[in-house]
Amino acid sequence: MRLLLAGGGTGGHVYPALALADALRRRDPASRVLFVGSAAGMEAKLVVEAGLPFTGLAVRPPRSGAPGRVLLSLATGAASLAQAAVVVARFRPDAIVVTGGIAAAPPALAGALLGVPVVVVEGNAIPGRINRVLARCARAVAVASGAAAARAPGRGVVTGLPVRQDVYTASREEGARLFGLEESRRTVLVLGGSQGAARLNAAVEEAVARLAGRRDLQVLHQVGRGWAGPSGERATREVGGVRYVRVPYFDRIGPAYACADLVVSRCGATALAEITACGLPAILVPYRYAAEDHQAHNATPLREAGAAVVVADRELSGERLAGEIAALLDDPSRRAEMAARARALGRPDAADRVLDLIAGLVRRPAAWPVRDRASGGTRGV
Repeated sequence: MRLLLAGGGTGGHVYPALALADALRRRDPASRVLFVGSAAGMEAKLVVEAGLPFTGLAVRPPRSGAPGRVLLSLATGAASLAQAAVVVARFRPDAIVVTGGIAAAPPALAGALLGVPVVVVEGNAIPGRINRVLARCARAVAVASGAAAARAPGRGVVTGLPVRQDVYTASREEGARLFGLEESRRTVLVLGGSQGAARLNAAVEEAVARLAGRRDLQVLHQVGRGWAGPSGERATREVGGVRYVRVPYFDRIGPAYACADLVVSRCGATALAEITACGLPAILVPYRYAAEDHQAHNATPLREAGAAVVVADRELSGERLAGEIAALLDDPSRRAEMAARARALGRPDAADRVLDLIAGLVRRPAAWPVRDRASGGTRGV
């Protein structure tokens, strides 16, 4: 199978696509995968590091509503549609899978115009604006829940969201070694997303100070790529009895989850898919300014299932967070119950489900007619 993946702008749009590519290569080593995204996006680095071929488009997100930025984004988008049409025609994919972000639009539109099956992968309870538009030209929309499927009537298929393989394979020992942690201490993992979360970061700093009397605790905190630490690398310090490790970004997330006893996180779709795949209890803090409050909707199934405690962003403080962390650390039976309920929500086979969906849509004999040199006619490729 030839599979073209498209999307980017955030880790939540890149990592599900990488997980899907990894699953396809395990299933069919002869398959070919091409990732198309913005040349200026984080995907340009992440995809190459993952060992996949990458084609960068000129498209850039507007970043703000300023007229000049919007016009520039529209101009680069139009140029990228022409670029994408050439890429699709040359690569001749059996299907195109898009995961979100403005970089997903040109390849999806080009593919639809050229008759290539398009599949949208959407992990949020409320689909993003780009994916809602692209769903109109898609053959199917792979979603994480029945509620999300209802928002794509006739096209929504519940598959779950693909997550990275090292989420399942990393060990606690590896995580402790990689991040300088002690295996005997209980570990709280804090995730604010690939861009970081200033309000959450501040609350965690205060919470660590309030928990300083605990010598059984260590906190592993992803603060975001914008963190202005010394040389932008991992920093470890002792806050009273608490070991506090700050990391700008996890290039490998599996070891971090493997050594976690409790997760504090924003509510992006990828983070929640990984938390449930690992079966970890969580304290969730939805970002209040997320489009259409989709992070709160993402968190609702975990709260209703008893897999997570949800703290509203406006109620977040270091004191509140420290109290929630202490209450869960001191109640192992409650943590165990939450972990079991989280695991029940996980979909470890999500990547295979998406690949099965794609396989059902692909009709190779009808795609990409090329001239048969022996007969002078045409045949499907």
